Amino acid sequence: MKASRYEVQEFCLCGGWTNTWSYEEEGGETVPSFFDTKEEAEAELDWFLQEMLEAVEEGNMEDCPDKEDFRIVKIS
Repeated sequence: MKASRYEVQEFCLCGGWTNTWSYEEEGGETVPSFFDTKEEAEAELDWFLQEMLEAVEEGNMEDCPDKEDFRIVKIS
C-alpha cells in the first residue's frame, strides 16, 4: 500500500483547487511537489507566503497572495 502524501493546492478561478506547486529536476523536467507530512507542507506554504510578503515590501510585487487561497490536502 502506498503511503499518504500531502500537497499544497491553490484555488484557481478556471480550475478550482489545483496543485500548482512544482520543482525542476536536474534534467529540466518539471514535476509536481508533494510532502511526506502535513507539517512539511505547512512549513513550505508559510515560507512561500513570507517570501511573497517580502517581495511586496521591497516593491517587487504589488500584492501578496492570501493564505485562504491555499489549502493542504492529504492524498493517497
